[in-house]
Amino acid sequence: MSLPGALRLSLACLLLCGAAPKPTCDPSACPPCPEGDPEGTATPTAGGCCPPCPLPCSCPPYLESDCEMQGFSSGRVPAGRSFYIDFARTLCTCGPAGNITCATLCPRPDPACRALGSPLADGCPRCVCYEPEGMAVPAGTVTARGSQTCTCPALGGELQCGPAAGEE
Repeated sequence: MSLPGALRLSLACLLLCGAAPKPTCDPSACPPCPEGDPEGTATPTAGGCCPPCPLPCSCPPYLESDCEMQGFSSGRVPAGRSFYIDFARTLCTCGPAGNITCATLCPRPDPACRALGSPLADGCPRCVCYEPEGMAVPAGTVTARGSQTCTCPALGGELQCGPAAGEE
């Protein structure tokens, strides 16, 4: 083949290859990231268009026992997975960048509370009143003490007691 013919053939080939439709990426064709990937380096390949797998998080030393008790015995938490600490009052989640962030699940008590305590089984701090025996009574509740009716104000503090209704 002559040089001009070979150049024409090469040019035609380049033009046709450049005009060929590019494959489209279909995210649903990406395989799932392996949960046990110890290095977080597995890259799914569906035509090379799938994103890399997010990095798992390493449990810091102070959370290792909490991680192990909740099934992350390798000390690695897959991205997007969560676990509880602090008697289930705090939820910790592994973020896509490989960092663990924790958020309390307890509502924040009013800063004007006169007394704080944990009168409910969830252990979250709340406004309370304390009975003379040291028992915490949730703010806003009414309780009977002998022949008296006692109310704990909305911001806690001291029980306000008086005669029971109908005994005045």
